[in-house]
Amino acid sequence: MKKLEPSLGIAQFINLPGCRYEGDPQLRIDSASVANDATASTVIFLEQERLFEEVQSSSAGLIITTQDFAQRLPGRNLLICDKPYFTMMALISHWLAMAPDTPAGIHPTAVIAPDADVSSKACIAAGVTIGPHSVIGDGCHLMSGVQIGENVRIGAGTVMHPHAVVYDDCVIGKEVIIHSCAVIGADGFGFALIGDVQQKIPQIGNVEIHDFVEIGANTCVDRATLGSTVIGEGSKLDNLVQIGHNCVIGKHCIICAQVGLAGSTTLGDYVYLAGQVGAAGHLKIGDRAMVGAQSGITNDIPEDSQFLGTPAMEAGLMKRIMASQKRLPDIYRFYMRQIKD
Repeated sequence: MKKLEPSLGIAQFINLPGCRYEGDPQLRIDSASVANDATASTVIFLEQERLFEEVQSSSAGLIITTQDFAQRLPGRNLLICDKPYFTMMALISHWLAMAPDTPAGIHPTAVIAPDADVSSKACIAAGVTIGPHSVIGDGCHLMSGVQIGENVRIGAGTVMHPHAVVYDDCVIGKEVIIHSCAVIGADGFGFALIGDVQQKIPQIGNVEIHDFVEIGANTCVDRATLGSTVIGEGSKLDNLVQIGHNCVIGKHCIICAQVGLAGSTTLGDYVYLAGQVGAAGHLKIGDRAMVGAQSGITNDIPEDSQFLGTPAMEAGLMKRIMASQKRLPDIYRFYMRQIKD
């Protein structure tokens, strides 16, 4: 259960847009949880029938739910709205915004190059290293063990979790979140077979991560061979994602866990790649395209399309193929009977 401070009274959430409160006017809430962990000072939400009995029997002090469910929860403290999940998230976001800022300052064990420019409003934790000519903006929070290379630029309000790494020359925008052990700017996977030896191709480009991006734990974004590997504004990368050299990801894309993009793949805006999607290199995936889990992309994908399978094809066609596969044993038996007759 997540305890949140300060505790909230009714006045602080009763006026959330589209909401109506019914219940104890003296109620105070200090935590958010799932139903089976809830206490009398906990807020939970309900919008699915399968969870109704669990919520009904919980000790939660406040339930965010719809009008239909509210009628079945007499005597409970209720915040009634059309979209309980989004209201819950809005309430938690408001709560977190009230928390005190992390105090600015530099831990004595941090190692910072003399010519690095670190804002006096940044928080630099224990064991952080910051290389020459790097710039750390206002309100940045670099947690323990973060490694920043040479000539790196990190925008205001960016948060880097423990042991994240940014290699030389990379540019990180404002209010970016980079989770633990993510690696930004390692060499792209570039080799050429010369004679009988795999010869390394120098990777002298960089990575540009635009504003409001979030990068999950253990995700790797490789530097470009030449130019930049780019992650567009507002895009979200899950844990364990691999972005190859010179890839360009557009704005507000969703890249789920274990996706792998080979070099020079280009994504438009608002693209969704489900878990374990793999893409061959030098492909283009259009705006608002959606690709289903474990698909293998071998050709360009047009905008506003849905693709599925390996090799990835239009989702409707792939579903028909998958349905037909289930009938293959019957078709085979029928065929064998025909040739015997």
